[in-house]
Order: sequence, then C-alpha cells, then structure tokens
Amino acid sequence: MGNLSLRLLAILVGLALLFSACFQRGADQQDETLQAQYSPLSLSSDDLSVHTFTGISSPRAITYDGVNLWIANIGMNTVTEISEEGVVLGTYKVGNSPKAVEFDGKDIWVANNGEGSVDKLNLQGEVIGTYPIGGGYTAPTSLLYHLGHIWVASSWGNTVSKLDLGGKTLKTTRIPGSHPAPWALETDGTTVWLASLDQSVVQELDESVEILHTYPVGLGPETPWELGGQGPVDLVHDGTNLWVATNWRHVVSKMSPNGEMLGEYPVGAWPMAVAYDGATIWVVSYRDDKVVRLDLDGKEIGAFPTGKNPIAIEAIAGSIWIANFGDNSLTKITS
Repeated sequence: MGNLSLRLLAILVGLALLFSACFQRGADQQDETLQAQYSPLSLSSDDLSVHTFTGISSPRAITYDGVNLWIANIGMNTVTEISEEGVVLGTYKVGNSPKAVEFDGKDIWVANNGEGSVDKLNLQGEVIGTYPIGGGYTAPTSLLYHLGHIWVASSWGNTVSKLDLGGKTLKTTRIPGSHPAPWALETDGTTVWLASLDQSVVQELDESVEILHTYPVGLGPETPWELGGQGPVDLVHDGTNLWVATNWRHVVSKMSPNGEMLGEYPVGAWPMAVAYDGATIWVVSYRDDKVVRLDLDGKEIGAFPTGKNPIAIEAIAGSIWIANFGDNSLTKITS
C-alpha cells in the first residue's frame, strides 16, 4: 500500500473516532444531584480550584442563560439544567442526538443532530417549537445567536441557515466543496465566522448568509481532509483575533480578521473546543484529559486536569465549565 493510501486510511480512522465520540451513548442512570469533589490548584499568582461533578449522561454541549447552565446530552436525547453550584434543576426531553445548545436571551435552542431539526425550549424546559433545517437528514451541528437571529450549521447537509426567533428559516446557504462539513459558528459582533471540518477552512459570512471570504486554517496551503487537513472543530473571537481549535494537528491557531495566520500553539491531543474568558484562551484536549490556558500571545500559562474526554467548554463570569464526554462528568474551574 502506498504512502498516500496509508495516510488516507489513518485519517479516515481518526475521522471515524471523532464522529463516534459525538454519538457514543452515556450512562443510563442520572443522579438527582451532582456529586462535587474539590481539589485546589494554583496558577501563577492566581488561586484557582477545580471541581468535578458527576451524574450527567453523555454531555456534548453547554450554554449559560445568565443564571443557570444547560447541558445537551447527546446520547440521552435530553438537556439538563443545573445551577452554578452543580444542582440539577431539571432534565428535559428534546429531539434525537442533541449536539448543540444556545441561549437567545429568552429561550433555549437545541440542535438535533440525529435529525434535521432544532428545538426551542422556554426556561421551564418545555419544548415550544420544533423547526426543520433543510430537507431530510441534515445533521445540525452548531448553533449561534447573533443580532436577533439563530444561525445553524448542518454538517451533513453542508449548509448554514439563518432563522428568526419564531423558527422561520430566512436564508440557507450551501457551503462549497465536495463535503465541507460546516462544524462550528462564532461571531465577532458584526459578522459570522464558520469553521468547516473537512475543508480545513474558516469562512466569514455577512448578514445575508453570503460568504465574504474563505481562509485556509494553519501555517500552509489549504488542504482538504483527504490529504491530511487541519480539522477545525471550534473557534472563538477574543475581540481582535480568532482562535481555531484544529483537531487533527493538535494545535490552536490564531488568525487575524483578514485571515492571516498569526501562530499555532500546541495544546495536547485532539483539541475539541475553545473559549475566551475576557483575558485568556482555554482549549480542551480530548485525548489528554486536560484544559490548557493561554495568554493572547499564545503562551501556555497553565494546564488543568479534567474528566475523561473533554469535548465542550463555556466561559461564564468567574468560572470555566467543561463537559467531559468519556466519564459523564462536568469540570468547573473557578477562583
């Protein structure tokens, strides 16, 4: 077998593992209250502590409504609402394989990855609307609330859709490429940014869901997945630049607003999610069971243990929350 064939086989195996992590079912039993364990850690001059909470089943995504957190449980077809103290306030049924969750300032939105729809819940956990995204199985993968609308990236349908808050689809744009797999959405407050997993690019979209620019991820030429691409799976804006978790290269990439690659920084094996806390960047390493903290120059200023296979991260006032897919737990880092 030639070198290219071996490389392609290795990439396909890695891609299969990535997708299996997203669909693996969690534990069947969920505790009424999360059990907390406390272990203090110190980082530079900051005194930070790590809390581990168990009792969540197959957590895949996190959002914050200003008071409580909402966890999408992909293997249980539910979302769980918890307090900042780790108390379960409710678990609510949603569609098939919820993979993303987002707060619009009033209601909670859930992307049902196992079907082509999104659910809208009120803060009492009641589903008050279910809305199709495209036709058939489109696999909604990411949600973004931006300027009064909900944006949906569908990794199988290869589209980005813009919805009003009543669930009406206003515009759908097909992302070019053989199978770009649009994977993650972010906003800089004005435009929307999209990371396409298989195409190894980041794209800037305007309010009419038109692609303004396409930028390759990584220090090198644009490379699709079958030739050993970057695998961008998440991105965050720090107020000036974008930070892109490039899963297959085990780095986080820093990108200027005009697409210039400013640096690549190692963060452990399989970075799956990235967050900005207002001062520093946090990146979870799925295979190394840790979260790495970087300053805005890309210098590592700390690393913390998480549960097994951290897969999602949310920065809220005074704390960082991480969903650990492999052992059905949450990690909270706080000062």
